[in-house]
Amino acid sequence: MKLRKLTSELIRRNVFKAIIAYLAVAWVIVQIASIILPTFDIPDYALKVLIYILAIGLVLWVTFSWIYDLTSEGFKKTENIVNSEEVTKLNSKRLNQIIAGSLFLAIILLLSASFWAGSKWSEGLLLEESKKVAVIPFTLNTEEQDAFFVTGMTDALIEELSKVDQLTVINQESTKFLSSPLSTANVLFTNEINTIDYFIEGTLDQNLNNLEVFIKLKEDFQSEPKWSKAYSNDISQVKNLWAQVTIDLSEQMGVELKPNDIKLLTNLKPVRPETYALYLKGKHHLIKSTPLEWQKGLVFLEEAINKNPSDSYAYSGLAEGFIMLGHGPNPPPDVFPKAREAALRAIQLDSTNAEGWAALSHYHTYFGWNWKLAEAAFNKANEINPNLAYNHYHRAWYLALFGRMNEAIDEHKRAKELDPFTPLHTAWLGELYRMVGLYDNGLVEAEKAIQMQDNFALGLLIKGRIFMDQGETVEGLELLKQASIINPGWRYFGYGPALIKSGNVQEGMAIIKELENAPPSAFSSLCLGIMYMELDDFNKAIEWFRSEQKHGWYPWIRVFAKKGDVSQNNGFLELIREMNLPDPAPLNYTPEY
Repeated sequence: MKLRKLTSELIRRNVFKAIIAYLAVAWVIVQIASIILPTFDIPDYALKVLIYILAIGLVLWVTFSWIYDLTSEGFKKTENIVNSEEVTKLNSKRLNQIIAGSLFLAIILLLSASFWAGSKWSEGLLLEESKKVAVIPFTLNTEEQDAFFVTGMTDALIEELSKVDQLTVINQESTKFLSSPLSTANVLFTNEINTIDYFIEGTLDQNLNNLEVFIKLKEDFQSEPKWSKAYSNDISQVKNLWAQVTIDLSEQMGVELKPNDIKLLTNLKPVRPETYALYLKGKHHLIKSTPLEWQKGLVFLEEAINKNPSDSYAYSGLAEGFIMLGHGPNPPPDVFPKAREAALRAIQLDSTNAEGWAALSHYHTYFGWNWKLAEAAFNKANEINPNLAYNHYHRAWYLALFGRMNEAIDEHKRAKELDPFTPLHTAWLGELYRMVGLYDNGLVEAEKAIQMQDNFALGLLIKGRIFMDQGETVEGLELLKQASIINPGWRYFGYGPALIKSGNVQEGMAIIKELENAPPSAFSSLCLGIMYMELDDFNKAIEWFRSEQKHGWYPWIRVFAKKGDVSQNNGFLELIREMNLPDPAPLNYTPEY
């Protein structure tokens, strides 16, 4: 009875119609604001603030409409209005007029917006077509500078260009192949070159602390430049120099910079020439492919930090170097905590440091296991610099860890697009295809990786795993054996488990004993756990998984668990839940049609 009486009173006081009227007017206000605010480059959060204000206003309006009513003489307290049918109808009619007027205006806005969008679409103005750009490694006017200087300056321009939303900038690891003679018979290279819209070349000259640069922009790899310009600045202003080059190149390529692009390209801090050189040397060694080179790179980066503790990029380079070491066969036990410390320091010093955010996401993916923070850091890094190929690569495996395979494959494709000639990105994409049963696609990627680098062990490994899945055991084992000869780590991660799975248990056990007798490491514990899973010895597998040292790949035991009943084993489920991961489940993949 009380509810019925309250509803009746709400109707009498026209509260429901007042709410509808308010929502209609508020909707119109939001639509107008969404059109006007971007025109004046007002930040995106302004619209959110407006919506919050309108939401608070709704609460106040409901209270107001309970106390007051709209009459021909303005707003009056409801209790003072003569309660007649005629007055009630008049008040209701006025609210109806407000609602109808707002809805009419809303329809006009929708039709106008649809007409505008349609015309812009037909003109191609709403399609923000991305331009693919390749920065060819620079050349030197003198022979005084070392290779690290050329690599660093090329990467510095790539980094600034990558801040522009409409540019897809290929990583230097791939563009370095364009600076050497290419065989037109290599279809992989020629096909990729044909997808590139612009090629940027440059020469460098450094006299004391003055950097002189000459930039050329070409529309075709073999054509004459369509534009060129010389630049000169003190080496301490190197970031601002490359930002200016980026602004000029964007104009020449017909790319209109957005407010956020301009924000990231302006007011960049000066660098200290001495510590900047150490940073460039450190990064130069980190792009090499061996743990020994990574260690050398870390030494230079630590020296740069000792000389300048406020160098954000030295910290982010250090963090990523530690992450890379954590992927090796024998990572130091404190390598991941050191990566976290360095990544956080990089972000504290400069919140726009994409490499710092990327390193933080990689730390939590491989060791910290704060999955929400990992996802947020991945997104932040991609927002600041969407052209970090290795960040898309790591995020692909983060997504695969949760079985989000469509997204994982798309992310890996993006990594490959940004770094097309690095076999690592191509081969691991093949592994994702294998995991969802797209064996033909996987074999294509594995073969491409092997073409890029003769006898590329990872390509052989993934090709062998695909053959094993398809029942071609003899061919698969031979490929896995070849991979393990080139890279001994694949003997334990790939060849040993495959021997056991194919029924060659005695040979598999020999590899297990060999590894058990070797010095313990995080990688060996992981591989032993996987091989004992293949033997259905789940207790032994869990014992090895519980080793104190955890390899960076350890979380992926969740998706490795396909053998027997291990995915339902209580001890195994405990391991998964300790990492705050969901229980093992089939991979989620929807074929694309």
